[in-house]
Amino acid sequence: MRYYRSRFSSALQLLERYEYPEPFHIAAKNFFKESKKFGSKDRKSISEICYTYMRMGLTLGHMPINEGLLISGLLLHFDDESYWNDQSKELGLTYTIEPGFFESDNAFDAIEKWAGKEISFYPPEHLMEQFSHYNDAANLKYRPKNWAKEHTDKEPRNLGAIGCRELAVNQGLEDTVQVQDLSSQYICTQIPVAEGDKVWDVCSGSGGKSLNLASGGEGQFYLSDMRPATIENAKSRFRAMHYEASFGIADLTKEVNSVKFGGESIGDSYFDTIVADVPCSGSGTWFRTPEHFTRFDYASLAKYADKQKVIVKNATSFLKKGGKFYYITCSIFKEENEEVRDWIVANTDLKMGEEIAFDGIRQKADGMYMVQFTG
Repeated sequence: MRYYRSRFSSALQLLERYEYPEPFHIAAKNFFKESKKFGSKDRKSISEICYTYMRMGLTLGHMPINEGLLISGLLLHFDDESYWNDQSKELGLTYTIEPGFFESDNAFDAIEKWAGKEISFYPPEHLMEQFSHYNDAANLKYRPKNWAKEHTDKEPRNLGAIGCRELAVNQGLEDTVQVQDLSSQYICTQIPVAEGDKVWDVCSGSGGKSLNLASGGEGQFYLSDMRPATIENAKSRFRAMHYEASFGIADLTKEVNSVKFGGESIGDSYFDTIVADVPCSGSGTWFRTPEHFTRFDYASLAKYADKQKVIVKNATSFLKKGGKFYYITCSIFKEENEEVRDWIVANTDLKMGEEIAFDGIRQKADGMYMVQFTG
């Protein structure tokens, strides 16, 4: 990597001024906007240095940031080892690599030696057993792909027939294509919707899963969220796809007896299917947003779990007898998945059915969890 010294300095400055939980890509965009001296190659290289460091997960978090940033640079490509050695010397450090280092596979060993610990990304005590391999050192090379859903396909029941496609960088999209991760697309194939079914997406966000489910041409869809602007976005997306749905504003973290969708007020035992894609840590997506690996407050998991339980409790009364309730997170943590699942079994009348832990790493996508219940 040419010009490593100046780009290292800029990357260090960017990381030191970054304030979590602002998305790092937004912080980087603002950083580059403030300084017009950076050309496109500079911006790309500086970002690569930063993201390579953050993708180290917990491996280097105990070290001073300049030292960790240097060591993570062993994963970059240098034509000459002297660029890296000179930067080490300038920082007052004694790390050195021999000629030919970047032609070998020694980077992982050197990183673990100098870090004084094995490469890891998540505290293992929080990971579900099905996701324990998310801490494998090989994941340093893992990059999730970008995925989209083609809505002209009307047979969304299996991955081979849902119009799922990988997106290229900066690819333009037709109006009938919506960005949606492979994990979400797969989860939607596991939620059957029959003709006439009334389906409530209780934490709809901008409506991605409901859009996917509606592409099958069956069911009546109701979307709610506590954020009016987000519901307006969902309305716009449904209009663009020429799908019909009803929309409402509802805060399921508070007890509710009815929800108003347009001019219709709906209460108990109305819905055949309830989809609860609840707010969570998003830990299954952190290989896309690696700033969370070292900045996330694990003490907040209890608060997430409490909120998830309240949402489930407040939504279940709207489910018909024999209806289906789907609890979903994009988390890979026990506290938000298995422990909430067990709480639902113990504290509601819902009966547990199929459980899915979607392995995003093996699919080049995000990790996701779903458990289905019957009312």
